[in-house]
Formats: sequence, C-alpha cells, structure tokens
Amino acid sequence: MGYKISVDVGGTFTDLTIANEDIFLGRHKSPTTPEDLTLGVFNCLNLAARQLKIKLEELLSNTDVFIHASTTATNAILEEKGVKTGVICTKGTKYTLWRGEGRRKDIFNFKASAPKPLIRPYLCLEVRERINKDGEILVPLDEEEVRAAVRQLKEWDVKAIAVCLLWSIINPVNEKRIGEIIQEEWPEIEFSLSHEVQPIIREYQRMSCVTLNAMLQPIVSAYLENLRDRLSASGFSGEPLVVISSGGLVPMREIMKKPVFMLFSGPSMGPISGNYYAGQNDVKNCIVIDMGGTSFDVSTVINRQITVTNEGRIRNYPTGVSANEILTLGAGGGSIAWIDPDGILNVGPESSGSNPGPACYMRGGKQPTVTDACVALGYIIPDHFLGGKMEISGDLAKKAIQEKIAEPLKMTVERAALGIYRIACEKMIGGILDMTVRRGIDPREFAIVSGGGATGLFAAILAKEIGVKQIIIPKTTSVLCAFGGLNANIAMSTIASNYTDSMNFNYPAINSTLNELEQKGRNFLDRIGAPPENREFEFYAVARYPMQVTELEIQLKDRELTADNVSTLIADFHQAHMIRYKTADPSSPVEFVMWRSVARNRTPGIAFNPEKTDSKSTDLPLVGMQAVYFENEKDYVETPCYDGEKMRYGMNAAGPAIILLSDTSIVVPDGCRVSVHKQGYFVMDIAS
Repeated sequence: MGYKISVDVGGTFTDLTIANEDIFLGRHKSPTTPEDLTLGVFNCLNLAARQLKIKLEELLSNTDVFIHASTTATNAILEEKGVKTGVICTKGTKYTLWRGEGRRKDIFNFKASAPKPLIRPYLCLEVRERINKDGEILVPLDEEEVRAAVRQLKEWDVKAIAVCLLWSIINPVNEKRIGEIIQEEWPEIEFSLSHEVQPIIREYQRMSCVTLNAMLQPIVSAYLENLRDRLSASGFSGEPLVVISSGGLVPMREIMKKPVFMLFSGPSMGPISGNYYAGQNDVKNCIVIDMGGTSFDVSTVINRQITVTNEGRIRNYPTGVSANEILTLGAGGGSIAWIDPDGILNVGPESSGSNPGPACYMRGGKQPTVTDACVALGYIIPDHFLGGKMEISGDLAKKAIQEKIAEPLKMTVERAALGIYRIACEKMIGGILDMTVRRGIDPREFAIVSGGGATGLFAAILAKEIGVKQIIIPKTTSVLCAFGGLNANIAMSTIASNYTDSMNFNYPAINSTLNELEQKGRNFLDRIGAPPENREFEFYAVARYPMQVTELEIQLKDRELTADNVSTLIADFHQAHMIRYKTADPSSPVEFVMWRSVARNRTPGIAFNPEKTDSKSTDLPLVGMQAVYFENEKDYVETPCYDGEKMRYGMNAAGPAIILLSDTSIVVPDGCRVSVHKQGYFVMDIAS
C-alpha cells in the first residue's frame, strides 16, 4: 500500500499529515499562501518528502490517497468574492433572498440595518410556471420567458446562474427544462438547479443554498482543477478526495458541481479527530476545541456520535447542507487586539492572517495579536517556535503591545498582554458554553480534546473555567483537522423532502423516498468502486412537533418502515427532544418533513506505533528554564520547559511547566499534571 496524505488549507497555516500502511508517519505545517493556495500545499508536500528523504515526484507517484480540505469556498463568501450570479425563479418569488427570514436579525432593535441579500433583487428574473405541493403542474413553463431571462443575464455579464422554482423538490420537470434551455442559449455558463443541489423544504433556504452554490462554482472548480493538474504533473495518478461539510470524503469530480458542500470543509475534520482520540482514551463525551491562526472552532461528541446540523450558515446565510455542527469564533492566534472609542480592550474578529501575520512574525505586522501576547507572557518561546524552523521576535511582540495597548491604557506590557490573553479566553469560553450549557449539556461530564496550533496555550484555563477535569492533547494537535482526514470515510449525504406525520403515516410514499435515497447512495458507491464488504448505509428522519420551525434529526433503526418501527422512531424523537431541549411532549403528534441517507465506504483508521516505557530513564527531557507570566502571579516565574517530542509513555510533568512540541506549546499551570498515554498523546489532569 502507498502513502495516504491529508492536507488542510487554513487561514494562516496549511497543514499536512501522512501515513503509510495505515501507520502514521508525520505532520507538517507551512504558512498559507493566499495569492495561490496550491503553493502552500506543495510547500507542505516538499516538507514531507524531505522528512522521508525522497523527492517530491517519488512521494506523489507512490501516493494512493490524497485528501484535501480547503477554505476556498468559505473565504469566497466571507470576503464577498463570489462571482456575479443571476437567479431564475417562479413568478412572484424574486424578493425571496431580499426578504430572507425577516429584515431585522434583532427584532427589538429598530435602528438595526437590514441584512445584505446574497445578490441584488434585479438579478432575480421571474418566469411564469407553477407546480403545487403535490407535484401537479398548475401553470406550464413559459419557455420564451426563460430564453429572454437567459439572454438578459448574458447581457448583464453574470458568471453563473442559479435556478430555484417552487416545489421543484416534488416535481423537478420545469427546473430540468430550464437547465436544457440555458445550455441551448448559453453553453459556456455554469448553472445550478436547486433540486439537484439540495432538495429541501422552505424556499428561502433552498434559494440561498443554490445561489451560494452557483456563486462558488467557477471559483472552486478553477482552484480544484489547478490543484489536480499540479498534482498530476508532479506524479500523482489517482483522483484527489475532497472533504465536505458532513465530514465525508468525495472524489474531486463529484464536488465540482456542488461546491456549497465544501463550505465547512476543513473544520468538519476536527470532531472526527476528537472522536478518534476520545475513543482511544475510553471517553464517550468530549468537547473538541480547535484554535488556529484565524478562528476558534468548538464541536461536541456525545455518546461517541458527532453532533450534526442541517442548518449550517455562513455570514448568516442558510446553506441547508448537512454538516458536522461546529461553532466558529473570530478568536485565533492572529486575532488583533484593539482599543475601542470608549477605551475598552477588544480582541478580534479581524485577523492578521499569515501575511503580514502577528508583529512577532517580522513580516511588517504592526498590530498586536493573541500570538504576540503569548510571546510576551513567555508561553511561546521564540527559539522553539515551529521547532525552531520559523524565526520570530519577542521584542517586536512587546513593542506592538506597548505602543498599541499598554501606553494608551497606562499599564505595563505584561498586564496588557495578560488582558489580551484573558479576553481571548473569555470569547472561547462563551463559545463552549453556547455549545454545551446553553443547550442543556453539562460540560463537567465531558473531556476536552485539544486541536489547533494555539489551543495548548489556553486549554488548561478553559477547562478550569467550565469545570472539565481532563484534557486530551494529541501530538497532532496543531494539525487536528488534517489528521481527521486520514481517519474519514468516503461518504456522501443525500436528502429528500416528503412530508408525513405520526397520525397518518404514509408508509408507501416514505419507503419509496428511502428507496430512492438508497439507490442514489448505491450509484455513488458504484462510481467510486467501493468494495461490497466496505459499504455502509445510514438513514435519518428530520422531525418536529407541529408548529415548530426547527427540526431534529433521528437515525432510523430499520431501513423499511412499518407500524412497529415507526413507533420506535417516534419514541426516539421524544427522547432526543428531551435531551436537546430538556422538554418533550409524548402525547403530541410528530411531523416528518425530510429524509436523509449516508452512503459510506469504510476505510481503515490510522494507527500509531505504541509507545514503550523508557526503562533507561524516567527523567523528563528538560530543555531549559523560561520566564513565564502566569495569571495569578505578580511577576515572571522561572518555569521548566520539556521536550514533548522526547517524552515517553510513563512520563508525567507537574505544573507549572511548558511542554514544547515541534508545532505547538502546552501550558501546564500550577496544580495540573500532564502524562503520556501509550499511544503517544498527552493527557492533562486539571486541578479543582
């Protein structure tokens, strides 16, 4: 078996992990290159080849699996760089994107400005046609209006077209015909049909989803084709796999027409890694936190199941895409500290990115960041940053804090740096509480799995604040999402809308829908050549109580629905509602609005060579002493620093201490203790 490579392109760093014969070989990081993201990818590939002492061409020609997660789709929407897109819709619905879910997000703030629609209303062109909820054609499609609309959009020089008609999720005949007319009138234009992209109920969500897809299609296709061509030219002969929002892997050719499924590509791997390490440590419930250079992500695993959502949003635009549920905050290592007009210290959401980056990076950055604060406090040691491969300046970090924060607030650099650190902590704690306590989940019953290059600097403080007693810190913590790619399965999620309720359950119609979903999954697995013994299917119902506007997803225990197992499904919904909202009404009917399937090609997970106890010495590999400014101290404290790469199974270090890894540092406060697990990762026990 050849190499298996997983690459995650983040906002600040590009991460790579590599395995062979399903045994983990190594991890690498390189600054992300916004001008051409493929450059950062190949910088990481060259680092991997150098580690293996082979040439890049030899590495790629012997690579069987190449997995890629990217922020290309995410950043295009966040930075409002999606292509100019036109929409063709049913007469009377052109203002759907403009109205959204209401013109004010905060209904009690009458001064709040209206949210910005995805596209200007003039770009939404209506055509005469009408299909009802039963799929009956009430008004035939006016094909001449469609042709006129396509010609008008061509005159306006749009780069993509989205098509979204009422009830096309029940009968797509008119959308299909519009697609044919677009190809006849304008063969070069890229277009998306809502029933193909995501056939979900609620017109706004579906129109938002298909419009996002169309806006992304030219951008993502160009990027992926460029990456594929470069990989091929360098020796890779396989089909690259792309990470999608639900945590599955999809062949690149499959995702080019549905780039909206890539919106949460990279972060979706975090909970997969978290679940892997929690399982290694016999932990059923964990909170996965991932702090990189740009953002802070929080996700949860409950009873070994990753929490998922069908309500993923970007810039508050609904996507309707099934995704691993992740809360993202603008609190990364590169988040900029600033003082508002009232003299209050703030952190983020603006980030310095990788260029110029934090002031300590010596690339011209003048604004103090969270990373600069950690350098000033002694948590990051310049001589050991990225294993000594990247030079940073402690003096520049302190200078930026002095000029921008300390002097205006009339405090010392150390107290200003501690203030930046503490505010970043509070933002992250708020995110953790949003995913746990504010959903009825007690975080004290969970462990934390730490991910991201900066999380080890904060994990202990976060755990103390929320009452968590144990933190699992992988040696792959700084590349947690890239490592998740190595353990992900090739999988595709498919959804269909078909309403029924528990009082009058329509068994023939729903079983027919499940049959169609299963067949689509089988077709996908056939296309990728999945062996029969590796194939898995899961089916879910999306259900709610009457009059509710949100739904819960419940897994079906049986593929064929009968009166007996539907009663079990209803009971499972009541139980899930109680767990999620701490209330349920077993006497109430239940409505089932959508159905989802997952077709999966199981792949073997990645293993680590078990660590052996160092029988020769139990002495910790001391690197030296470092002056560290801890929160409860009034001055710097001389703190031992240990080489985490040389720590072996059976070793443990009591705080205060700093554990140095090649791509991150772990701060161990007083009263806490870090030990090395047999599989090589660290476990920190938190003092009460």
